[in-house]
Amino acid sequence: MVKQRIIEEASELFGRSGVKSITMDDLARHLGISKRTIYENFKDKETLLIACIDAFHTENRTFTERIFLESDNVAEAILTILQKNAGKTSQRQFKTMSDIRKYYPQVYKEHLTNRNIHDYTEMKQLIQRGVSEGVFRQCLNPEIIAHFFIRQMVDLLHNDKYLEEYSLIDIFENITMSFLRGICTVKGIEIIDQYKGKQIL
Repeated sequence: MVKQRIIEEASELFGRSGVKSITMDDLARHLGISKRTIYENFKDKETLLIACIDAFHTENRTFTERIFLESDNVAEAILTILQKNAGKTSQRQFKTMSDIRKYYPQVYKEHLTNRNIHDYTEMKQLIQRGVSEGVFRQCLNPEIIAHFFIRQMVDLLHNDKYLEEYSLIDIFENITMSFLRGICTVKGIEIIDQYKGKQIL
């Protein structure tokens, strides 16, 4: 219980004020507990950061799995997830990841390697499902498309210049929407246009 609370509050503080500026002393004061209690649960700040990253991914994965179960097709599910990823919570998560990349490169490197493997596998499965549903084109090579998309998003979202100049909604809408339209069938494009007309995108 205490460990989970530390992760939740640390994630909030890191996203709001920056990873570098928040010390373990700051976190202890914010939580109203001793620093010793934090170190009983996390041996150092790096360990806490890894726990925060894992929490981000668990939350996002749970949301994603629920949306794919509830959606009628892959295109609709991706658009719903896109909308969520443009929100304030996700922006704070991306800010935290950007700080980790700058100030804790080893933690970031280990995270990125494992995450990219998972993202690629998941993206490949989504494309295959979209093809079978008739919303993505039959001629697609799921492996090539998955690699291209993940590489493109990694390059964009881990570049501070883009994150400073553009909002997540701009990045996701311009890249993801263009990407989706390019691989969609007529049926898939109709779903995108209908969704876009009634949502914030």
